[in-house]
Amino acid sequence: MINRLRLLDIRIRNYPLFEKEIDFSLLTSNRVAQDKVDSLNHLYGNNYTNNITTIVGKNATGKTTIMKLEMGILYLLFGNKSINETGLNEVLFDNSTVDFDVFLYGTDGILIKDELSISQIINNEQSEFVINKEKIYIKKALLSESKKDLLNFEKSKLILDRNHLRPEVSSILSPDDSLFKSLINSHGYKAPRIMDNTIFTNSNRFVSNLGNVPTEILNYLDPSIEYLKKETIEGSGNSQVLFRLKFKNGKEIADGNFSVINSYLSSGTTKGISLYTQILSTLKDGGIIFVDEIENHFNHAIARTFLNYFKDPFININNAKLIFTTHYSEFLDDLERNDQIYIARRLDKISLTRYSSTNIRSDILRADVFMSNAISGTAPEYEAYMALKKATIKSIKKFNSNEV
Repeated sequence: MINRLRLLDIRIRNYPLFEKEIDFSLLTSNRVAQDKVDSLNHLYGNNYTNNITTIVGKNATGKTTIMKLEMGILYLLFGNKSINETGLNEVLFDNSTVDFDVFLYGTDGILIKDELSISQIINNEQSEFVINKEKIYIKKALLSESKKDLLNFEKSKLILDRNHLRPEVSSILSPDDSLFKSLINSHGYKAPRIMDNTIFTNSNRFVSNLGNVPTEILNYLDPSIEYLKKETIEGSGNSQVLFRLKFKNGKEIADGNFSVINSYLSSGTTKGISLYTQILSTLKDGGIIFVDEIENHFNHAIARTFLNYFKDPFININNAKLIFTTHYSEFLDDLERNDQIYIARRLDKISLTRYSSTNIRSDILRADVFMSNAISGTAPEYEAYMALKKATIKSIKKFNSNEV
């Protein structure tokens, strides 16, 4: 039997742009009705995690930054990558020491906490990021333990301490590599594979492992396409990649440069195929996919289709996780639970609020709450809206008067 690791919670402290601590949890906080568990992963006892979690907020509220920090720390722990290979170096700055607490559940009945501190140091006039502290704790997952004590590790066992390793171990550990792979190896865990879709947020690049795109997804996104294929042609000592695109009742377009093929596709079709390919891989593997601005480049019905894959227990049989950001507040009403929703705001600094922790009445549509600014900082300020409107009117009038 495969021992899997399940992500429970990530906490981030001392990040210069954040208010105090950012706490991002996949654990359910509200009561779970037994007839409403389709989009949940049962761990043990009364403990569940959400298979879908979203961060919603207006522009410049830190949604993407939060997601990149979460994704980067998971790459560091699960992906056997150094800090520079995770993308964390793109969002860490200011010579600050940023602390991460990552909580996990092993299906062998173990709860795990990894405490890390990452700092920037100057070495030979060049800056680099290093892990200056890391401690890993474990404890048994007990049915007798209350839900509020699930992530309390005060009485747990410290099994690895970066600053107290045997010399032969310490000498081969790179300063920007995590200890966590030691725990994975010793327990034989299968860590969730992290899938990064954020690279496609404002780009129409294709996923590198594209094979023949299923006809069904092509027909769904663009019924005029007959096929889209990627072939590898073996030559004398060399292999050449060739992309083939054919529209119905049209000629085949073939080229080794995908940008040529891409010029014939709409941005929605390109992103839809890339996202579907990654989602399918995540669903097969039981991994975690991060998607920034899920509604970007295609209509909301398509985005909802992909969301529903993670809700459907007949599709999401491996309890894969979708973590996404959106500006489209109407998606909030598609989610079944308030604890699936986080609201990013930036008043002075960035904060993250779980919708389930607010006192908003449950009979009010979440989209209405968000757009009405009932939770301060979720909608554009009225004064800013009016100032923009006046400036727009003024600019148009000025342009028209010059035309006369």
